[in-house]
This record gives sequence, structure tokens and C-alpha cells, in this order.
Amino acid sequence: PTFQGATWGSGTSPMEEAMSLFTMHVYYLLPLILDVASENMRYVVALSPLMVFTYGNYFIDSHCTGIPHTFQKDRMMKGNLSSAEERASLECIRQWAVSQNPPKEKTSHWWVADLGKDAHDAFERIEHSDTIQKIFQERFNKSDGLFSSVKIFQERFNKSDGLFSSGYKVDVVRGMNEVYISGPNRKGTSDEVFFTEHIDGPYGFFPFASLYRCILGLDMNTEISTIFTSYEQRETVQTGDFVAFDFHREPHLIAANNNAPNKDYRIVLKLHYVVYPSSMAMTVKYNEAFRALFLFTLTPSDPWSAFVGEYLVNGFTKLWNGVHKQIGLANLFYVITALSLAYTLNNSMVMVLLTSYVHYCRYISTYYIRKNVNYGYFKRDAFFFKTVSMIILAYFVFNPILTSKMRAVEFFVLYMPQILLAAFGIFVSSMATVALGMSGTYFGIELGFVKADYQFIKSFPYNIFPHPMILGQVVAFGTLFTIPHMHEGVVCPVWYIPLHIALYLTHMTQEIFDYHDGTPWYKTKSKSE
Repeated sequence: PTFQGATWGSGTSPMEEAMSLFTMHVYYLLPLILDVASENMRYVVALSPLMVFTYGNYFIDSHCTGIPHTFQKDRMMKGNLSSAEERASLECIRQWAVSQNPPKEKTSHWWVADLGKDAHDAFERIEHSDTIQKIFQERFNKSDGLFSSVKIFQERFNKSDGLFSSGYKVDVVRGMNEVYISGPNRKGTSDEVFFTEHIDGPYGFFPFASLYRCILGLDMNTEISTIFTSYEQRETVQTGDFVAFDFHREPHLIAANNNAPNKDYRIVLKLHYVVYPSSMAMTVKYNEAFRALFLFTLTPSDPWSAFVGEYLVNGFTKLWNGVHKQIGLANLFYVITALSLAYTLNNSMVMVLLTSYVHYCRYISTYYIRKNVNYGYFKRDAFFFKTVSMIILAYFVFNPILTSKMRAVEFFVLYMPQILLAAFGIFVSSMATVALGMSGTYFGIELGFVKADYQFIKSFPYNIFPHPMILGQVVAFGTLFTIPHMHEGVVCPVWYIPLHIALYLTHMTQEIFDYHDGTPWYKTKSKSE
């Protein structure tokens, strides 16, 4: 009998068993499929781990889609431990820390294992607080986990195994948890790291996984705040307040308000939770190693330790933070994946399609959804992918020069009218950015990050052209399209520039009618009047 007749075709086998058998057949037939596949297809299969890796760097919680084109939500979580039992546990830990007589001129740390018995037990109760667990459950919805609807994977792989589980699993990372007392910002030591914008961990490239650090206040702190630059938020945690953020992906720094000095120690708990998969031993080892290096440079006793603290610890922190802040590891992996596919398939149009239009999709989706936007990452990603898109455009435009088919002087003389008109369009668009400011350009008012009312800008170029930022770009693209090699389909595909223009006009229409998940501004204004 045929495979189908012996399984679901017979009507006697449950669908789950049929799908399990079908999956096994496909798996064991893969070598035969690859044997008869084309060489390009084999290369694509060889690249599949890189593609999954890149996808996993975008798909890191229930609200992510796995691609850079779509809206990304704020991933920071906040709450407060307010029950009598929770407050008693916090006070127990604080009293133990104060009893150790920590110095006020530098930071102090204690691992959970170093605490006294009562404080240790209190710390354990806080780690497993229902309040904290609930906020993770809300963010990492169990029904939204990767492959959650595929029962065969749920049965095949144990639910606690992470990637193929029925949802997201949250585990306490005990090896990283600690009691922490803030110290002053001392230049030239590793204490300076905390007052410098930084990312705590280096493993933001782990696919599908997040490690959250939860900062929990133990006192009425008024002086020390944590600034999250991606969200443009400043959090001053006091007794019971907590804020949780991605340990390996969120840039932040500590800032002191000298106008509201603390009267006593500022003590916090640093709790850590790994979400998918459950094992993060690599992160724990990094934290332990970095802590040893940190303590080595905390009070420099010789020129070598001072050099390590000033240049290696602080320097690497700034460099790593810069990569995340300006590019983003997931974006970098995405571009590398696109380049690899284009090279493997010997088709540059793969790279063009995958990277040239990302920023438009991000504009449109973010403008529409608006709620709980990760604003810093939106601006970073939009600017990064637009830069990549402009590099590709420049390659197409100046291809005759780059390939030595035409001298530069000859090129500019021949296409001087197009170049001047395109430059004018870019100038108008740039002046519109100046008039709005960077935050205004990236929907700061619409998204609620700029406190201002909707109003018509009256300065140049808004006093002459409607929607000058987009129209300037459209004029530039339209003009460049008249250059022969930009529309003949040999160097540059015929659809390349028309698709740019179509997406720009789509977004302009969205802005004109303020089309988003809410009431358009002009309707709100008319109601108030």
C-alpha cells in the first residue's frame, strides 16, 4: 500500500501519529533530496544554520516576528513588590547588607551564596515572587511560543527544552544574582563603567533567548537613577520598585542627581531570569569572569591594573555598546545573511531585495501601531537600513565609474542635469529633517516621545513644498531613473527605483490621512474645536 493509504488515508491512524511518521520520512529522505538538488540549493541548505541564527536574533519574545521589517515593541518591564511578605523579605536583606558596614567610597557586591541564612532565604523568596513571575508570563505569552501550535514538536521535545516547547520557560539564573550597593563615579576605575552608557553582557547574539536583569530597590533612593537610552526613560527605583531589561541587548547607564542626595546607602537586588532556553551557563561564566576583572581594577594598586580598568574594561564596554547602539547585532547578522545568500546564488538581486526596502516597512508598521515602541531601536534600525539602501543606490548610479566603463568627468558632464536635480531633491529632504529635528523626523510626536502638539511647520521647505521630506526623495529617485543604466535592466533592475517611489508614496499617503491604529489627528482636533 502507499504511504498515504497506510496512514491518514486509511482513516485509522490519529493525525498526530501520521504527522510524526511523515516528519520522520522527510527527515530521512533529506540526503537523497540534496543528492539530486542543484548546487545552489545545496549551498542554500548549508546556509540554513546562519538563516535560523539570524531569525532567532529577531524572534526573541512573543511580540517579535523574526524579521527587521516590522514594528518592535518596548521590551522593558516594570512593577512593584507591595505585599507585606515581600516587603519583609526586602527589609531582611537590607538589614543584613547594612550590618556588613560596606564602604561608601566604592561599590559593594555579595552573591546570594555569601548572604546570611535569613537574608539568603529572603532572597530566594524574592527570586520566585509571584509578582515578578506574572510580569514575565504577560510578556512571554505561553501560547505565542515558537512552534507552539505544532503538537508533534511538543510531544517529541520535552516542554522544558526551550526552542520547541509549548511556550517560553522562565528560569532563575542563581549564579548571577547579587546584592549591590552603589558607589560614586570614580574616574579611572571600573566603577566608571556603570556611569558610562553600556550593555552588561556580550552574548546578545544567542538566538531565541533573552537574559533579563531585574533591578529591585530596597530603600527610598532619590539620587541614583538608571537611564535606558533606547527607550529614553529614566528609572529611579525605590523600595519594592523593579525594572527588568535584556541583559545582553539594552544600553543603559547610571546617573546621579546631586540635587537629591541619598541620606543612606542605595541598595538594590540584581535578579536574573533566562527566557528560552533554560541553560545559560555561558552567561554565568562571563559574569563571574568579568566580576573578577572588575574587582581587580576597582582599587588600582599599580599602573597595570589602572591601565586594565581605564582602557580594557571601560574601552571594551564603550566599543560593544557602540556596536549595539549604532548597528545592532541582529541587523548585522541579517545583512551578512543577505550577502551570503546573494553570493551563494550568484545573484546580487537577493541582497538588493532583502535590504533595500526594510526601512520603508519599518516606517509604515511603526507609524501604524505606535503603542509601546522601542523608540531608540526604531531610529537605529531605520537609519541603518536606509544607509545600506543608499549604499546600494550609489553603487547602481555610479556603476559606470566603478566598473571603469566611463571616466568620472565624462559621467558627471553627461548626466549633469539629472545629478543636479537629484541633489536638489536630497537637499530639500535634508532641510525638512533640519526643520523637524531628528526626533520629529522619526515620528517623535506621533509616538509620544516628543511633547508637542500637531502643527504645520512654517519654515523652509515646508512653507514652499507639501511633504518636502518624501517629495524631495521621490524627485531624486525619479530623476535618477532617467539615467539610461538605471532603467535598462542590465546594471540596475527595472523595478528597483519604481519600488522605492511606490513605498515612499504609500507612506506619504499614510501620513496625509494619519492612518494608524487610532483616531487621526485632524479628527481629534476637529472634535476639540
